[in-house]
Amino acid sequence: MTMNRREFALAATAGLWGAGLLAQTTLPKSISLVVPNAAGGSNDVMARAVAMRLPQVLGSAVVVDNRAGAGGNVGSAYVAKSAPRDGSTWLVTINSTQTINPSLYKSTGFDPLGDFEPVAGIAVVQHVILVPKTLPVQNLAELIDLARKEPGKLSYGSAGNGTFSHLLMEMLKMSQGVQITHVPYKGVAPALTDLVAGNLQVLISTIPACLQFIKSGQVKALAVPSLQRAPALPQVPLANEVVPGLVGELWVAMYAPKGVPREMIEQMRQAVAKVQAMADMESFFQAQGASAMKAGSAELLATTREEMARWAPIIKASGMRVD
Repeated sequence: MTMNRREFALAATAGLWGAGLLAQTTLPKSISLVVPNAAGGSNDVMARAVAMRLPQVLGSAVVVDNRAGAGGNVGSAYVAKSAPRDGSTWLVTINSTQTINPSLYKSTGFDPLGDFEPVAGIAVVQHVILVPKTLPVQNLAELIDLARKEPGKLSYGSAGNGTFSHLLMEMLKMSQGVQITHVPYKGVAPALTDLVAGNLQVLISTIPACLQFIKSGQVKALAVPSLQRAPALPQVPLANEVVPGLVGELWVAMYAPKGVPREMIEQMRQAVAKVQAMADMESFFQAQGASAMKAGSAELLATTREEMARWAPIIKASGMRVD
């Protein structure tokens, strides 16, 4: 079969157009994962674990960009409003930023549903209630008793206003009628530093962020606010055995800024799934007291909506509000 000049030109043009389309929908060689929290927290730990393995799947260089502030709003707003839509920038965030902040803050600077495309779940992480090794309590009941005896004298840290470490402690305070002063930080890592130093008396942290401090004896783990004990801390009792309903788990997920081509989102979703399935990633999750969150775009969107609906009335009833 032979082609005349016109047919050849049309075929060549189609080939160039197809190549251009492919180039537009193939992920760039340099990718940034924006983490809207400080380095050292669970979100950061999980993002870096994924970033370290994504190049094996994508062939792209991947870096983590920490943009902390306002409970995750600063980094999230950056991705929503300022990040390029070419597949070079992705948001790796936690559920409190996406599902709690919209009800807690007067303005977050982003719309969790309107400004992002859900990509994939990454991990589910349990929390643990911590105190410094010098505090004279051995369990959650004793901590509550101490708070009742010394109203207003204890302080607790959080990873920021509206984070689970804030919301869960406020739930504990309200249910038990105790006064413990809130000290918000830009991420859990600096709060952990102050807890170890004895500048704070209580902190609810994700297990991956604090496991090393527990194992070294620098802090004491009192209770896990989950429905089942943490595999990484099997000896630590459940918080709801003392405070019914004190349950809350953190999940880490990836979102794209609205406008990123669907083909790129699907490519990244598949890449995250391959990373989760890696043998060393499975062992990493276990060591960190976490598990893979195997949710694609549709499942992540549904989960985001469900949690927004769950937390909104709780926050309204608590009277918590951040301007």
